[in-house]
Amino acid sequence: MTNRFSLSRDALIAGLISIVIVILLNTVLLIAALSLLSDLIPSAWLYAVLKGLSIISLAIPAYIAATATRYNYLLHSLLIGAVESALLLLMMTQTFSWKGTLQNDVMRQMPLVVLIVMVLSLLAGLLAKRLNQHQDS
Repeated sequence: MTNRFSLSRDALIAGLISIVIVILLNTVLLIAALSLLSDLIPSAWLYAVLKGLSIISLAIPAYIAATATRYNYLLHSLLIGAVESALLLLMMTQTFSWKGTLQNDVMRQMPLVVLIVMVLSLLAGLLAKRLNQHQDS
């Protein structure tokens, strides 16, 4: 019998690796879409599609971590979501100018980013738990 709060090292490593992959793929997709599709698709549509895809992709690392374990699905997904939130906040503070006018907007967006990532991580953990239960039965 496993401890209620025991962690799977392999699941956490899989989740951490997938965070890096998701961030890199989002960056490549953004650069490719802006350079190749900006003349073909209106910028408002392109921005909306890219933003939607990047938000949805934030759930992938938590899902991978939760799927890689057979217990504590939610704990694994929420831990990966917390790491992902921290990395996104770090990227936000390093990307925008803290001396310019964007500082206040970034500060207001930080709680929203954390909330979105944690909710997506929770949903990904619940989905992984549900799918794993169906596979085990």
